[in-house]
Amino acid sequence: MSSRFTRFLSSPNNKAILWMVLGGFDFATMAALIHALGKESDWLVLAFLRMFLSFVFSLILAMRAGLTPIVLDKPLLWLRSFVGCSAMVATFYALTRLPISDVAVITETKPIWVALLAGYFLGEAAGKRIWVSIIMGMTGVVLVEHTHIGNGSIAGLAALYGALAGAVVMIILRKLRGLDPRIIVTHFAGTASLTCLILIFALGKDFDLSFLAETKNLLMLAGVGVFGTVGQLAMTKAFAIGEAPGVSAAGFIKVGFSAGYDVLVFKYAIELITLLGITLILGSTAWLIKPPARKAAVEEVEEEARGMETG
Repeated sequence: MSSRFTRFLSSPNNKAILWMVLGGFDFATMAALIHALGKESDWLVLAFLRMFLSFVFSLILAMRAGLTPIVLDKPLLWLRSFVGCSAMVATFYALTRLPISDVAVITETKPIWVALLAGYFLGEAAGKRIWVSIIMGMTGVVLVEHTHIGNGSIAGLAALYGALAGAVVMIILRKLRGLDPRIIVTHFAGTASLTCLILIFALGKDFDLSFLAETKNLLMLAGVGVFGTVGQLAMTKAFAIGEAPGVSAAGFIKVGFSAGYDVLVFKYAIELITLLGITLILGSTAWLIKPPARKAAVEEVEEEARGMETG
């Protein structure tokens, strides 16, 4: 069993997909907490608090690893942070006004844009396996959200912008794969925190933290920071080791997790067609995982046999 799992992990893309599954769960959990907190505080204040907590957590992780967490001389890193910040602000706005699975379905159109952009900017063209996964995932997404698609709103447009900007971020992360994920996340979280703080005062928002007097809200906010940070690290790690089209397509898993929260936590009714959609979404991620190469497996068996003979 252990040797089979080792062979499975020998593929960088398989490792990357597992990182994306972890990131999908973390981001869906963070989104559920934000959705719940949206009734307690202004969305922009929540965005600031989420990013500031991520900045503190990632800064501590980077310093404990002996890394230099503050990097100022990499233009591509600044571009990743600013584009990611705009995507984050747009997504936070949508999350406080729409069901979390609605936002997930819109933002998870990212694989389409990544698949189209990766061939031009990274030379990583999407093969048949990836396009099949995209078609399966998008079909599942439509089935999960069939009752909501078509209800146009500013929040929906904000989520769509978040998807487009998120695709650009994924391409940039692939180009930054030589940089430690903890440095990338620290830079992004610090930049986003400062940007949100500026927007709060520029837009005349009330920086009210009284909602944190309730223990429940304080714990949920802590969860937003923890799950958001782990999700960022997992996604950054995934794009550092796997090819962008396949890794981004694995992000469909977040829609399945989000739908689960909508049903189990927020008590939205679930239909048979929705279950079918979730199955397709999960299947689209499983489809991306490649089995170990047959040749490598045969060689390992032969090697074990020789070891037994000589033993």
